[in-house]
Amino acid sequence: MLRPAGRGALILGALLLANAGCSGPGTESAGQPHTGLRFAVPEGQSDNYFIQQDGISAHLNLQSRPRPRLVVAFPAGNSGAALFFDAADEGPAWGAVTGLQTIERQDDAGRTLYGIEAVIDMQAESLRLQKADVGSVRFLREAVDYSTLPPRAPPAMQTDGNRILFTRERPDGESSYLLEVTLLAGELQTGEGTRFVADAGGRLRIRFVAASGDPLEVPVPAARLLANGAGDNERLEDALTFLVYETKMLAGSWRFLTYFGRDTLLSTRLLMPQLTPEAAEIGIASVLVRINEQGEVAHEEEIGELAVMRNLAERNQPTAEPVYDYAMVDDNLMLAPVLRDYVDAFGVDRAQQFLSGRGRSSATLKSRLARNFELVVRQARAFVDDPDRTNLVAIKDGINVGNWRDSQEGLVGGRYPYDVNAVLLPAALAAIAEIAGSGLLDGHANSLPGRDELLRMARAWEANAAGYFRVSIDAEQAREKLDAYARDNGYPPVEAPASGLSFHAVALDAGFKPIPVMHSDVGADLLFLQRPEPELANIVANLLRPFPAGLSTPVGILAANPAYAGPEQQALVTRNHYHGTVAWSWQQAMIVAGLDRQLRRDDLSAALRQELGDARRKIRDDITANREIINSELWSFALRGDEYVIAPFGQSEGHLTESNAVQLWSTVFLAL
Repeated sequence: MLRPAGRGALILGALLLANAGCSGPGTESAGQPHTGLRFAVPEGQSDNYFIQQDGISAHLNLQSRPRPRLVVAFPAGNSGAALFFDAADEGPAWGAVTGLQTIERQDDAGRTLYGIEAVIDMQAESLRLQKADVGSVRFLREAVDYSTLPPRAPPAMQTDGNRILFTRERPDGESSYLLEVTLLAGELQTGEGTRFVADAGGRLRIRFVAASGDPLEVPVPAARLLANGAGDNERLEDALTFLVYETKMLAGSWRFLTYFGRDTLLSTRLLMPQLTPEAAEIGIASVLVRINEQGEVAHEEEIGELAVMRNLAERNQPTAEPVYDYAMVDDNLMLAPVLRDYVDAFGVDRAQQFLSGRGRSSATLKSRLARNFELVVRQARAFVDDPDRTNLVAIKDGINVGNWRDSQEGLVGGRYPYDVNAVLLPAALAAIAEIAGSGLLDGHANSLPGRDELLRMARAWEANAAGYFRVSIDAEQAREKLDAYARDNGYPPVEAPASGLSFHAVALDAGFKPIPVMHSDVGADLLFLQRPEPELANIVANLLRPFPAGLSTPVGILAANPAYAGPEQQALVTRNHYHGTVAWSWQQAMIVAGLDRQLRRDDLSAALRQELGDARRKIRDDITANREIINSELWSFALRGDEYVIAPFGQSEGHLTESNAVQLWSTVFLAL
């Protein structure tokens, strides 16, 4: 049975594939062996098993509640297979997992498929199969999230005694997917629906094989990722190793096993103190090669089956060429500050050599970087010339998302995000000024303003944008709102600040009115800017003030607090919402890293430095207390009396989606 083990359970003998020209498992890369990887992550009602062997990477997710399921996800093509069952009787649906290993198999057309197999004991008398699917993980996610993709036919199904096989051919004929399940104990019944039924002795055991024919991604071993002494959490190191490949970092598993620009940039920045130069360059290059002609950073990519379907529908071309999403606005502004920190960490000479390369791009990385810088300057100019709220940067028309709060409710109906305008734009301009001033763009900065002008633009944004988001609540209003919110939601009452309080709204609505939801995005102020002392003190006070007066709980800093908003807005920011009153792992890390950065300043009073140090210790203590969950993407909480108890996100009735068991930007604690 596979157990959480970290490096003690590494499998020897697998080989690292070459970055170019690899044909399959077992290929050597410059004589460097890549040791295998096995680890497990239990999370509430969900057990997660990860394996990386012979060039094949896979994640097996077994969830018992609220509905039993088996999901296998592969980084190759962001593909996978899944069984979803009707709700079972009380008690766990999944037992021991044995014999987990990677496999190769030929499909009926002679194409090689790569996958995994294992034997699983199922602890149920009977389970009715609700749905089975194979192919793109994006379609598997549809059984968990709201539907956003066009419908497609179910996979082909064959039964033979106690064996059931699900297969699907990729629309271009270049790949296929399969899931085979054989009942080793029990009976497969296919009369009215498909049902797995225990035998007379109450035993129900299956062997499954899941496989994909999409091209394998080339893993990067931990020794090439992390500098010596990085962290002390083997699970996080294993998670990072599972998510980083030669050409990109993957956002999270099982649901986001592909490139995400924002996740890559934030993770690279927060991990920078402990990344090797090579690892930082994998992340930054993956962003640069996906920049479009307008200079926009790609938010997400569609690959494998979904890319073929998209290219067929939109271009009438049956090709698996990746399709990129450029809907977000925040990741366009993150590239410059992250690159500036890379240059500071590893030097101008190495950066010059790195940016002169092309990666997988026809243009140099440097020229793509210059495109992005030009975009940032274009977006910034109007507000510099006229610092009116109408010249702030909005999310794109026709969609409700545009920054990291990219669920439909994440901005609570807002159009002008706080972090984009008050933090990331001035930080990007200041970073561009430093990079262009260093000569790193030699010959590619001709269309950019000079260093002094860029710094003037940065100061204009930093001085003027945040004020439009300010919300002030006097003491009486605060007391009334907190009493009502605590009463209506069953929270323990807390004292309202005696002198009232102020905070920055999460966003402005379409009419430029602040949405009075307190939020953790002010961690970006700490990480990227140097606010004046009174503003810095106020940011820290709101982060540490006990919820629902502020954002602090024993389970972590919450992503949002709607206590001071109206009922309609509060309904969009609950413990069930993806960006609601929940704790996100990477936000805790960003706040700590930001406090570290502020503590390196030499212009703060001794009293404020003491406050910052106390805040850092308090937040670190909470992180340590909750360290078993920090590898996860996010988590919610329940109340037992007045006690806050962690609730894994997606495993309780009412949760609108679910968390990933491992998340790229949750590995950043390795660098703290």
